[in-house]
Amino acid sequence: MSHRKPAGPLPVTFTYYTGLADVPFGNAWLVGTWNVQGLYSEQESSRPMEPVTGEDGCPAFRATVTFAASEAGKEFRWKVLLDTPGGPNAHAVPTEENDPQSRHRHRRFVLGEDGPGQEYHLSLQRRLGANKLWAEGAKEPGIRFSVWAPNARLVETVLVDRATGYVADDGTGVTGVFPMTRNPEGIWDTDFASSPALRRFADFVGLPYMFRVTRDDGSVVYRTDLYSRQQIGRGDVDPHGKPYTGRSRDLDGRVGASVVVDPDQVRETLAIDEAGETLIPAHDFWAHEFNHLKPLPSRIEDLVVYQLHVGALGFGRAGPGNLADAVAFIDHLESLGVNAVELLPINEFPGKVGWGYGTTHFFAIEQSAGGRDHLKHFVRECHRRGIAVILDVVYNHYPPDADRAQWQYDSVQPERNMWYWYEGNAADYPDPNGGYIDNISSGFAPRFCEEQVRRCFISSAVSLAAEFHVDGFRMDQVTSLHAYPVVHANGEAAHHARIFGTKFLREWNRTLKLVKPPLVTHAEDHSLWYLVTLPTT
Repeated sequence: MSHRKPAGPLPVTFTYYTGLADVPFGNAWLVGTWNVQGLYSEQESSRPMEPVTGEDGCPAFRATVTFAASEAGKEFRWKVLLDTPGGPNAHAVPTEENDPQSRHRHRRFVLGEDGPGQEYHLSLQRRLGANKLWAEGAKEPGIRFSVWAPNARLVETVLVDRATGYVADDGTGVTGVFPMTRNPEGIWDTDFASSPALRRFADFVGLPYMFRVTRDDGSVVYRTDLYSRQQIGRGDVDPHGKPYTGRSRDLDGRVGASVVVDPDQVRETLAIDEAGETLIPAHDFWAHEFNHLKPLPSRIEDLVVYQLHVGALGFGRAGPGNLADAVAFIDHLESLGVNAVELLPINEFPGKVGWGYGTTHFFAIEQSAGGRDHLKHFVRECHRRGIAVILDVVYNHYPPDADRAQWQYDSVQPERNMWYWYEGNAADYPDPNGGYIDNISSGFAPRFCEEQVRRCFISSAVSLAAEFHVDGFRMDQVTSLHAYPVVHANGEAAHHARIFGTKFLREWNRTLKLVKPPLVTHAEDHSLWYLVTLPTT
């Protein structure tokens, strides 16, 4: 079969999506391996990018390059430079090539084969999950459900009974279905053409949903949204796939449905009951965040840190403490003279009692602790007292019971269990679990060789820094990423897993410093490896 060259010029539109509602960026330039004639050139050329509003409603930058037809089939590289709070002309693509030996940060495409549009998302929290989608000329946003499931035969979005918040393995609890289509990157999206009901985002706020995934072997499972901003349960009930008739609030958030949330609105008070709660624009909520008489510490050597487990604040009553208790506790923190508080992990974890070192949903805040808006209230009140907020985050493993979260999301084959690193093939081991990676944590290691896995963790941190206004992070057991990984079957060193874990650390730090340069990042590291504390480039 012959492949004829196109007859005319080939325009390609490049879009850089920030995925952030408030962006401290400007003066964007597109840089790539072409010249002014649209021919391939190792001497890069540049052109300004136009500021635009992206389809997600957030600031973006766009430029179009017209290539000569003779260049069809050639591979080109591109990147974006931006002025940021850290300085001018910053390299704005923190993601490295997915090559264990490369630190290059160009994006690549083949002209004429990879489509007329190229895009990069600095953060994916407005691209994956349940998000606003602005159609051209629309007066209000619709909603798009999106999920990365590259091995799936079919994925559908299902709405869930609000009373129970749960879908059984046989489908009990499903109240509506929306079809999804797959793109070349393995991302499944809903669309307005096949589902006109999705044209109004406001109609879906507060509704529970899940993804019905037909895996590569034909089995059908129900999975939560790993980009979920809220999980419906705040209890510890797990129906284990059976039909459930109890209250949604009693569910373990790990297995309950995900909930559509408007990230541009914040609950006005700390009321526990969400029914009838007043929502205000996020901009208004943060309008009076700081007190100039009580500035936040600006140097790491000035920090006086109090480590706080929110669940421990439930003394004097049954059940764990919550973020409302933490807000009330700020008076005590201030009286001690501390100027920073480090919260133990507060992202969604199994059950309602625990230290949090087993995250299932990296964009959701533990509902038993009060959820996402309560964390925002805590951060705002700390900032008014001159107290910085540091969050403990865990990226070295998932909980062992992540069956409705990461585990076998779209495939039962160990080699294709896409959120987990697997070394070799299952046939190589007497026990199929033999190829998973141990790293002295309480679960198998993430598949850091997948860019989507690395970028999920990174986008979560960006969301916490930009949307929740946190001031820093303490990363749990960094040594488990770059030094401890071994093959489960025999304890042999998993060198590639260590290399990609190191790549993730560079990308994570680089992205956060691009978005919020003053951010403080701490590593729990036991290796004495000097590169852990060197600045990323």
